[in-house]
Amino acid sequence: MRPGCLVGIDVGSTRIKAVAVDLEGRELAEGHVETPWHLVSSGAEAEPDDIYQAALTATRSALNLVPDFSVIGIGVTGIAETLALLGAHDQTAAPAIAWYDDRGERELAELEQQFGADRFAGLTGLPFSRTPSIVKLRWIMRHVPGAAAARCALSIPEYVACRLGGARNSELSLASRTGLFDVVATHWATELIDWAGLPRSLFPTAVAAGSPLGTVVNPPDGLDRLRGASIALGGHDHLCAAVGAGVVTPREVLNSCGTAEAYVRSVSPLGRSDLTAAVKKGLCVGCHVVPGYQAILGAGPLGLVLGPIYDLLGWDVEAESGPASATDEEASDGRTAAPAQLSQSEEPRHREVVLTFRFDEATGRSSFSGIGPGVRAAQAKLLAADEMLRRSF
Repeated sequence: MRPGCLVGIDVGSTRIKAVAVDLEGRELAEGHVETPWHLVSSGAEAEPDDIYQAALTATRSALNLVPDFSVIGIGVTGIAETLALLGAHDQTAAPAIAWYDDRGERELAELEQQFGADRFAGLTGLPFSRTPSIVKLRWIMRHVPGAAAARCALSIPEYVACRLGGARNSELSLASRTGLFDVVATHWATELIDWAGLPRSLFPTAVAAGSPLGTVVNPPDGLDRLRGASIALGGHDHLCAAVGAGVVTPREVLNSCGTAEAYVRSVSPLGRSDLTAAVKKGLCVGCHVVPGYQAILGAGPLGLVLGPIYDLLGWDVEAESGPASATDEEASDGRTAAPAQLSQSEEPRHREVVLTFRFDEATGRSSFSGIGPGVRAAQAKLLAADEMLRRSF
């Protein structure tokens, strides 16, 4: 067996990636699979165990390419606002809702009425939106039977680390994206947890990025080389990308462009009034993975918007740009979540996505609306053909 290597796992919005690097940081191999979302009318959700199994598949793919290397450490990064709720025996108590999912309009209005934008921003460094976990958690408590039995809430990267054998801990930068964390005091905001109708014990201690969480004692099938490897959390994926790119001082800004596009800058910790001012300018502020810094983010769903359009155009981004490694894919790939079966259920969160077509005879221009994950070129062609046939008769 050759000298040890390190494994990084990135649970992304579009793909889950694993990369093996040597102790000098040189990439040895990578593997990836599509993130196993189930598409719903409001966005997407997934079973946490499906995400964990996909992470294992990506890891096996990478390690199969370097069979002679032992593994001495595992780091996990990824999306921040998507949470796994665990019961007393580690069973999942609810689906994990994607950060870009739109459910929670009523809950968001209630949050704004209770706290006000300035107070919320001064605590969390976040604006009012349906992205932070707090809104979706309150929605889950109202709509998902059995969710009240949950005993622990972990972000998806934290959940993967826990399933590998790590301690149940949160990480500061990931906690900062939940809307439940006081980024100035760097602990959970009990008044926000109480508002969400959640037990305070649901949220474990938040630790700094890179803190050791334990070792792999019972490796998953086909991954015996993980036995004894140290487990750590890298933190929020955009911030880890900044560290990987060497963009860590206040004089530098990183454009991390994936399913979400984020501009990331390191700053010395801000007070509450400065947090509020930053949020009013359209920014977010949270704990950084770099000790002693906070991170300012300006973000938008660039890849989420472009991905379905790429699909309709038949543009294979990876084929155009060449194979992407697990370390650069987040910065180069704009495609969205894996296609899945759309449910026909009448439940509010399981209605089929509707694509509509309009032809303007005055200008000769055609337009589509409702383009989103799961929409395919065949649907667009059929709609256009049906409209032309209708006009012909």
